[in-house]
Amino acid sequence: MPEPAGAPPLVVAAASDPGQKRERNEDAYGYQLTPFGGVFVVADGMGGHARGDLAAKIAVDTVLDRLTREPPSPALVAEALEEANRAIFAVAKEGRHEGMGTTATALVVDLPFALVGHVGDSRAYLYRGGLLVQLTQDHSWVAERVRQGLLRPEEARNHRFKNVITNALGTFPQVEVDLLGLRLKPGDILLLSTDGLHGVIGEEAIARVLGEAGLEEAPRRLVELANAWGGPDNITAMLVRVDRVEGSERKPYALLLSGDQPVYIRARSGDAEVALPQKTPRYRTSEIVLLVLWILLLAYVLLHQR
Repeated sequence: MPEPAGAPPLVVAAASDPGQKRERNEDAYGYQLTPFGGVFVVADGMGGHARGDLAAKIAVDTVLDRLTREPPSPALVAEALEEANRAIFAVAKEGRHEGMGTTATALVVDLPFALVGHVGDSRAYLYRGGLLVQLTQDHSWVAERVRQGLLRPEEARNHRFKNVITNALGTFPQVEVDLLGLRLKPGDILLLSTDGLHGVIGEEAIARVLGEAGLEEAPRRLVELANAWGGPDNITAMLVRVDRVEGSERKPYALLLSGDQPVYIRARSGDAEVALPQKTPRYRTSEIVLLVLWILLLAYVLLHQR
């Protein structure tokens, strides 16, 4: 059935809940539709009494403001998250909110493309043709051990360090931002979620809900399911369905995204963008240091068992 004249190319629905174990919801989300598509942000604040909820709100507000003022680009997405990092770090320092921080995942739909900027362990997913694909890589201790082959995914799921975040907004003066892009197709659904959702119910259950429920109902169903499975953390789900993909192909970054698969992009403020193969492992300095410390600790334990 053809879309009615004047129907928007994107449909958005979202839900957020404190969960069953937390008194306060430190998640935040927001979005704004634009002439080129829209900007969508989900953040998961950290710090409890140190005002993780404030950090998440600053991240969402800053990124939305920065990315809706001018035509988007990969470098601009990185700049927006870097700006949010500086703003949160300044508030934490001036307000004595030591430990304030937040994850953030930002989606820019710039039809016919999408750009994703990511810090922390919130996630972006693509649901296409009945399949759910995780687009972002978690910045967490266990996820990095899995990528290095030191932990199996099933071990990481219930590991005692699964909530240790290795990269977040506001905890240091500078932050490292992951970027990726992809070409959209009609019917694509993009999901932004905090770990109170994907860390509890898993990808098979998420895909089943997306396949069975209507878009407006699906976020509420996902939240209810996470709560039914214990709701140990705040829960947020934002869905963006692409109904049409009309848009200019003449974007500055269009050649990077000529195929159908997601492409990781390296971009920093003012730097040129460089396409990276999707499967290329990327190790930060912090990951290497943690790996060395882990090996030294293991060696120490083994030596003192004799």
